[in-house]
Amino acid sequence: MFGSYGVWSKLIGSSFGVFYQGWVRALLISLALFPILLFTKKIVSFERNDRKWLAIFLIFTSFTTAPIYYAFTHMDLSAAYLLFFVGVILTMYIVGFTLFREKITKIKLIALITACLGLYAVFSFSADTFTPLAACMAFLNGIASGGEIAFSKKLSGSYSPLYLSWLSWIAILVTNGIMSLAAGEIQHVPSFDMAWFYLVAYATTGIIGFWLVLKGIQYLESSIGSLLTPLEVVFGILFGIVIFNESLTFRVVLGGLLIIVAAILPHLHKIISSGRVPTASLR
Repeated sequence: MFGSYGVWSKLIGSSFGVFYQGWVRALLISLALFPILLFTKKIVSFERNDRKWLAIFLIFTSFTTAPIYYAFTHMDLSAAYLLFFVGVILTMYIVGFTLFREKITKIKLIALITACLGLYAVFSFSADTFTPLAACMAFLNGIASGGEIAFSKKLSGSYSPLYLSWLSWIAILVTNGIMSLAAGEIQHVPSFDMAWFYLVAYATTGIIGFWLVLKGIQYLESSIGSLLTPLEVVFGILFGIVIFNESLTFRVVLGGLLIIVAAILPHLHKIISSGRVPTASLR
């Protein structure tokens, strides 16, 4: 799902403002999720001790749409993804090791280095292909996304991942809506054209992808979860080949293999160490 974000952003292009597309997507997703939450009675009040984590979670989530959209539309997808993943992985590792007291093991460090080597192999990184602002936006979005996923671990065990996803989109709706008006962006009337079709598709992948992340992080350490995120790169490359006829080079194949190895290495180590297949409840 997340691997398609760059595709939708490129297809939409400059049809909508950066903040406008953010709040419209958030509105569509919020409206789609609300009846489900209402029917399943997932909308509940937060315990007093959880409210500070909710506030931190929503602050991070507010910066997870507009910056990466700007980066995707103002720089090469490869460079944007590289900077984005640097932000995600570093943030999730820092939060996991400092806040959640996760152990810094040798296998995690090896997997992290392997993932970084894979990303480096996949992407050509040239400062001539993007503006400093676009680069900063990609990195900022990586920090925001990493913090959002990591801090959701404080809440996802007690509250529905779908409910947390809905609250995050409400926060995006409010913050991006205010910024869109403040920036004087054109508030487009919905119409039956391809730009709106791509925007709806973008919103649909956002619903599915984010819910799966919040659900999955319940069963993983934050640091290991961060190693799975580069798989977005693999799918992004596949979409690029199929949709945009991009060429498949040796560097891409090598980088993709390294990323996959990095993603499965911690789990493979657990299987070998324990002598049995780990269950879904392993943390």
